[in-house]
Amino acid sequence: MEIKNIAIILKKNYDNDQSDVISLIELLNSFNFNIYIQHNFDKLRSLKIFELKGNYEDIDLLIVIGGDGTLLSAARNIVNYDIPILGINQGRLGFMTDIPLNDMLVIVKDIVVNGNNFIEERTLIYADILRNNKVINNSTALNDIVISRGLKEGMIEFNMSINKDFVLSQKSDGIIFSTATGSTAYSLAAGGPIISPNASVFAIVPICPQSLTNRPIIVCDNSEIEFILIKENSTQIHFDGQVFNDLYLGDKVVIKKYYKKVKIIHHTTYNYYNTLREKLYWSKRVS
Repeated sequence: MEIKNIAIILKKNYDNDQSDVISLIELLNSFNFNIYIQHNFDKLRSLKIFELKGNYEDIDLLIVIGGDGTLLSAARNIVNYDIPILGINQGRLGFMTDIPLNDMLVIVKDIVVNGNNFIEERTLIYADILRNNKVINNSTALNDIVISRGLKEGMIEFNMSINKDFVLSQKSDGIIFSTATGSTAYSLAAGGPIISPNASVFAIVPICPQSLTNRPIIVCDNSEIEFILIKENSTQIHFDGQVFNDLYLGDKVVIKKYYKKVKIIHHTTYNYYNTLREKLYWSKRVS
């Protein structure tokens, strides 16, 4: 992979000392990469950088400095450009932004300059929202699509079908449609399974269902899932917890795999199960 133009996306309201970003830019400049910045451009304009104005066509690599939320937003924006994303963790958990901020300069140099990297492709999930049989909105998500009750009290009620086959009517606080990547996010907190990120499946996980027999379901990611709201209540659909729409009685949501995958670039030492063990404190003595 030939890299010439590198874009850097910072966490919104980035409040860290700018020295971390400056050090990264100076490192990359020293190897003659063209650097593009989206946020905080005015504060960094004294450096050899260009302003990123939303056009990614000439970008070869996207470096995200923030938490997983910053990477989720970036992934939805650039998935159609086939640009690999390198995540630097300035957040807390960091399941996807797997490079620690303290080790950033050493690891980025090894990945970008020395070529010690590999690219992993992650599946996104996509939904059309239909009202009166017309698509009123759509979006993608790298982690999950969540349909849940809004501000008013009371459960939501819906029907769900998979590949045109009726599956269930459910009354619950909501339901999560998770990718394998998103299995360590909201889905995990709601009792869903951890799924290897290269597995070609989606998890369908109810949120506090009225019936305790409603359990998580794993389906092939080639499936088409249909959700229909059958009772009027305050209901919202969320994409990665960042983009949302209100839903009303009779609204239909058609969920399926997005036709493109996002590319995540890792150091050659990266191992998914090491990440799980570290972030979830597996193998840690309890006494």
